[in-house]
Amino acid sequence: MKNIYERFNIENKIAVIVGGSGQLGIKTLKYLVEANCIVINLDLVNAYNINNKNYYYYKLDVSSELQVKKIVKKIKIKFNKINILINHSHFKGSKKKLVPFHSFFSPVDKYPSNIWKKTLEVNLDGLFYVTKHFLPLLLKNKNSVILNTSSTYGKVSPNKNIYGNSGINSPIPYATTKFAIIGFTKYLASHYAERGLRANVLIPGGIKNKSHKKNFLKNYSKITPMKRLSDSEEYKEAILFLISEASSYVTGSEIVIDGGFTAW
Repeated sequence: MKNIYERFNIENKIAVIVGGSGQLGIKTLKYLVEANCIVINLDLVNAYNINNKNYYYYKLDVSSELQVKKIVKKIKIKFNKINILINHSHFKGSKKKLVPFHSFFSPVDKYPSNIWKKTLEVNLDGLFYVTKHFLPLLLKNKNSVILNTSSTYGKVSPNKNIYGNSGINSPIPYATTKFAIIGFTKYLASHYAERGLRANVLIPGGIKNKSHKKNFLKNYSKITPMKRLSDSEEYKEAILFLISEASSYVTGSEIVIDGGFTAW
């Protein structure tokens, strides 16, 4: 029997992080590289320019099944299998940062159909393509892990009162896909457990960043029991738990880290 510290060990495990260049993704991949895990970042840009033998980057648009298939083929040739698949990728209107009053934030009755479709293409179609084509590489192991990322807005409806006149909110396609990710993950957990695959959902609360306005920070903090947004550093230990043997009996679960935001 391994001791508690050995069960958290992910050294030499092969982890694919989809969306590893985002705010949460970059923290995840840095942490995994530090833990001597072999990390493969799949994203539109490479935000982690480091010369490390355990870090690999491949450019990928997850909404293209053809691109996903090509990347999976390359990874299969190089590594033969993977142990961990983490999905952090999502679409929020702009590739770089939130843009106030962008059409992505439109109300339902005026929502552009093309942006609805784009959000679903990235957040759901992309999740499906990546899962579908990486599953054979995951199932080569006796035990493997999928960790998908939802949101508090996959648990409760977005609270419109916290956004005020900022020009930013959590629109209908984003909330819809975040709810769907939870169901998608539970399906994987229940249908692939007998083949050694565990699948869980990370549900982060609001993560503080430089684009947040003072009024938003005040409103969000007011309705959160811990009276603040999270820091992107506050998810690493939970992610390590969920992708390591330390969580060997955890599957189909939702790990909520939101300062109590959904506890009311």
